[in-house]
Amino acid sequence: LPSFASAAESTPAPFKVNQNVPNPFNPATSISFSLAAPGNVKAEVFSAAGQKIATLLNAAMKAGNHTVTWNAERFSAGIYFCTITAGNASKTVKMTLLK
Repeated sequence: LPSFASAAESTPAPFKVNQNVPNPFNPATSISFSLAAPGNVKAEVFSAAGQKIATLLNAAMKAGNHTVTWNAERFSAGIYFCTITAGNASKTVKMTLLK
């Protein structure tokens, strides 16, 4: 009999970005995400004014679950946004830095 478990396990999860943890945070936070297929991934942090202030990740990654961490020690308290882009998909999470 064929095993269907292996077929189900090999089905890639869709592109997904989770809310950063912890949030609010000080000084570091982590954002986890899932990729359905291998490809280049970019994780960028923007200020509330829309200015790019950090690139956390810009690399080829394999399909599966990943986590990126941002240490905001040298940034002031406030609202920030992290956009993760993989291929044509992208998602932004709102992060609150407390000091």
